[in-house]
Amino acid sequence: MAVMTLKSLEGEGFRECMAKRLSKALRGKRRWLGVAFASDLQTRKEVNTSIEAAFGHLVEAKPIRLMDFHAHGSEQAELTEQHLSGVQDAVVGVGYGILEVPHEVYEAVRTLAKSPEALDDLSLMSLTSSGKIRLVRERLVLARPPRRR
Repeated sequence: MAVMTLKSLEGEGFRECMAKRLSKALRGKRRWLGVAFASDLQTRKEVNTSIEAAFGHLVEAKPIRLMDFHAHGSEQAELTEQHLSGVQDAVVGVGYGILEVPHEVYEAVRTLAKSPEALDDLSLMSLTSSGKIRLVRERLVLARPPRRR
């Protein structure tokens, strides 16, 4: 049986005042889902409401988080649309974004979001997914937002 332990930061002086951190194996698992949003969703608040309505019944403890969002008509959304225009099933007139999906509900979310009528029913549609957010951003040509400090 594996023993779950916490790693501490290096250095004896820090042990008393610094918090311990979880090892990588003990952190929550997740997948990144690149999605297209309906053009009527123009704010992060509207998108979060739509996500909650679509997938709220699936998520118990850890919610699905909206990481990146570029509304329809924004410069970034137009750039992504141009990049994806060569793809056979390209969708036009949509916004783009990335969702952080807990590993436990990933299959159910992906199945619902990948269906042909997902854009009409859920106001979003799955385009790509990965275990690394960097790869989803590369596939959708989404710029990394600046870090907030």
